[in-house]
Amino acid sequence: MFIKTKKGGQSVRYNNKIDRKRYKKFILVSTIPVVSFYVIFMIYPILQTLYYSLFRWSGFSRDMEFILLRNYNELMTDSMFLQTVWNSFKYVFFGSIIIIVITLLFTYVITNYKSKKLKDLVQMILFVPNTISPVALALLWGFILNTRWGLLNGLLGKLGLDFLQRGWLGDQYIFGAALSLLVWIHVGFFIIMYVAAADRIPPSLYESAQLDGATTWKQFTKITVPLMKDVIETSMVLWTIFSFKIFGYLYVFGAGGAGSDAPVAVRNISVHLFLTAFGKRTPINRLAYASSMAIVLLILVAILVYVIRKLIMSGETIEY
Repeated sequence: MFIKTKKGGQSVRYNNKIDRKRYKKFILVSTIPVVSFYVIFMIYPILQTLYYSLFRWSGFSRDMEFILLRNYNELMTDSMFLQTVWNSFKYVFFGSIIIIVITLLFTYVITNYKSKKLKDLVQMILFVPNTISPVALALLWGFILNTRWGLLNGLLGKLGLDFLQRGWLGDQYIFGAALSLLVWIHVGFFIIMYVAAADRIPPSLYESAQLDGATTWKQFTKITVPLMKDVIETSMVLWTIFSFKIFGYLYVFGAGGAGSDAPVAVRNISVHLFLTAFGKRTPINRLAYASSMAIVLLILVAILVYVIRKLIMSGETIEY
């Protein structure tokens, strides 16, 4: 189909079919590199991992024994693996509650600052842990919570609060210590998200609420939080993914930084998977068995993200 238009007194003819073909070619050419990278670096490794999980293989020899699903059967009775799965779920559940509550409180305080420079400064300070090496942060947190000469117990002793001193790196408290490390690191990231979401809300809504006599807290709970619903939901999905894939912080934290393996009490699936495949102090070298853990990890994250999106994101979106 040809369309005639006039430009500068001259008639110009456009062929819609040719334009559509050119557009399709452009889309095809521009997406091929992206799809290729995705297949090479995502799909192929996943399929290769699935293939390895069907064998008994150390990863450092050519001897591969096909055992079908025996690795997965072993996982169901592996107490250490089941403990790391439970730890991962605890990181998701407790971490999401603590992070969302802290982030909302900081968002309330920051959004009430009158000075934009002060807003930016506070956000920058809170975001700093995200820019520091995971190894350095994990070691620092271990030094702070050390039972004998750590900063926290030392400070409690100086303040006369000896009854609050604990063996924070012992089996009873180490999971909470690791969770506090993850919360401290990641809360700044989510604060940036929440404050940005709050800043996009039209000021006219707050002005109307002020005329009605609403306090700043009521404005935050009745206007800001409901209109940030999509961002809060996204943060829950992100934290779920983070909880399962976090490696460096937990690998180094506690005994992991002293030449031994990270204690089982703080491991998530990612850390246990690595130690099973390679080990640190005591080599295990069960790469095929670790590959089956990786497939289970992938399935669990996919299911959790799907459930969160279905249960929490099913409500209608508030528009303004």
